[in-house]
Amino acid sequence: MGALHDERQQPERDRLPVAGADFQRYSVEGQSLGDRTTMTGRAPRMALGGGRLKMPPLMRIIVLSVLGVALFLGMVAVSLQPATGWTADLSAWRHPLRIDPGIWTSLLTGILAYLMSVWVWALKPSSLAGTLFAVSGLMTLLFCFSSFPGSIALPMNDAAVSRFWIVNMLGASGFGIVMTCLFLIYPRGLPHWKLLAAVTIIGFGTWTLLRTFGPFRDFAEVQRITTVEMFSIIASVAWQVHASRSDPRQSAIARWLGASVLIGAGAFIGSVALPLTFGFPPLIRENYAFSFFLIIYAGLAAGLLRYRLFDLGAWAYRLVFYALAIVLLIGIDLALISLLSFGRSEAFGLSLLLVGFAYLPLRESLWQRFTRGSHQPAQALFQGVADAAFQPTAVERRQAWTELLKRYFQPLDMAPGSAGISAPRIANEGLTLYIPSIPDSPSLKLEYGRQGRALFSSNDVETVRHLVSLSIQLTESRAAYDRGVSEERLRIARDLHDNIGAQLLRALHSTAPDKKDSVIRDTVADLRDVINHSHDGALDLDEMLADLRAETAERLEPHRIGLSWSLQADAGLTLTPASIHALRSVVREAASNTIKHANASVFIVSIMVSEGDLQVQITDDGEGFATAEVHRGKGLANMKARIESVGGTFLISTEGAGPKLAATLALDGVRT
Repeated sequence: MGALHDERQQPERDRLPVAGADFQRYSVEGQSLGDRTTMTGRAPRMALGGGRLKMPPLMRIIVLSVLGVALFLGMVAVSLQPATGWTADLSAWRHPLRIDPGIWTSLLTGILAYLMSVWVWALKPSSLAGTLFAVSGLMTLLFCFSSFPGSIALPMNDAAVSRFWIVNMLGASGFGIVMTCLFLIYPRGLPHWKLLAAVTIIGFGTWTLLRTFGPFRDFAEVQRITTVEMFSIIASVAWQVHASRSDPRQSAIARWLGASVLIGAGAFIGSVALPLTFGFPPLIRENYAFSFFLIIYAGLAAGLLRYRLFDLGAWAYRLVFYALAIVLLIGIDLALISLLSFGRSEAFGLSLLLVGFAYLPLRESLWQRFTRGSHQPAQALFQGVADAAFQPTAVERRQAWTELLKRYFQPLDMAPGSAGISAPRIANEGLTLYIPSIPDSPSLKLEYGRQGRALFSSNDVETVRHLVSLSIQLTESRAAYDRGVSEERLRIARDLHDNIGAQLLRALHSTAPDKKDSVIRDTVADLRDVINHSHDGALDLDEMLADLRAETAERLEPHRIGLSWSLQADAGLTLTPASIHALRSVVREAASNTIKHANASVFIVSIMVSEGDLQVQITDDGEGFATAEVHRGKGLANMKARIESVGGTFLISTEGAGPKLAATLALDGVRT
């Protein structure tokens, strides 16, 4: 590469190292304001996107890409020309692998930056920000393509070489001006941005023009100009990030695009322009350092998907894929005709076949990869809803629900929604998604889904509808489960109070050891039933009542309380286990109350079956109690709950000497 430089000993080039640096030092010189018309975004619109020549986006991409590629091929042809002069004889050209590698680095960086910029502008020709970004790509192409005259073997006079440096200087300086102006307006217009843009254009433009043309020409000054421009870019990016901090999407765009530009352009300035400005050699050769600028355009490509830069989304890639398909079709067709002597029809047919079977599947695979996103599978999504619904506390359920929505939709911002949201809906042209409230969680407002790189869609609305419905169903199921647990706990408490307590009291007052043991064994059996809630199979009413009568008489006898027991029912009746359990518990609890509180001499139980209902009346001749005392303690409440739990009714009255309990078991509780 150094030999190549040595081959070029033109007088103009001998004058280039004016600033005392070697030849490489000047390979990026030549930065100027560029085209002011383009800076304002008017020229591209008038050329292809405005009212004079209206083209669809795909056609704009193809036309501008063809122009750029043609220029690229032209520069390749110039670079491969031999030192003997221009020739069309390909055999006389220099070998592509034996020319200065810096040429290829510069050319590829320039054309890639240009194509990316063309892509953005072709889709958004009316956007000033998109136009400025496109101009930055054009500037990159200019200073890259004009950065290697010393590596060209083709003889050139001083004027031709100077034109290279002029274009290089105008392109490099124009890039800095355009980037500064871009961050003055994007993603949001900064205060007084027009005045600041004018100052930037006039200031840097005048400086650049004075050092590019006329008596003050000094191409080495471009290093100082671009270094100062870099500080203006940093300032505008920092201001933009600060000004956009209240808007999540704008803040994300400012940080993402700003970081891409600062890293890409900053790496070049830090490794090349800044050392040269202070009289030090560059850390890396300029032509190689140009590749840092591709970071900007790689950031743009990722930002389109991630943050919808310039309001472009994943759909923008489809046009690129379509354009590539057309270019491939044409390229293959031309190659088959010119290189393999195919006929036109055969070449076109084979081209279609190759594109259809090779490119289209690849395109689909790439598209799926680009747009795959991070959606959770349905199973994981619904599992997340279940996990949120079954969290133990309301706070944890709300947090789990919120985290689920964040993971799935990845909004840049999530805030409480209004209380009137009853169904999911989209607002702000897809930028906002409202989530209705669910139990334990208020309504929510999600903005800028998928980290701002996608709009909310009708599919999202439908997904939210299913999630909310599932969450409500699971919440109701959890509530039912909680109620079941509570009721089971109450049942056990009632059984322990009414049955086990009565049985133990009976055993306590039994004087016969054998009888005491038998009562204790029965109590253990009852306790096992309480725990297992095992009341399977219908029981004989006569048998149960006989046992209950004997048990009651035995309990009353030690307290000198007589038992009056009457039964009016046909033989052979059976009761469901639940009804038997309720009836036994009521009689036991009533007997316990008489023993402990009534000071009675007789306990009266009257049972009859009438019209399918089992009616039980229990009273005594004791002291009774006031109606207001009915609600004291758990015994009476338990009796009422037991009867009502099997569909019966339970009444208490205080007429006469003692209280009168009347229970009626529903017809459904009696089986014959």
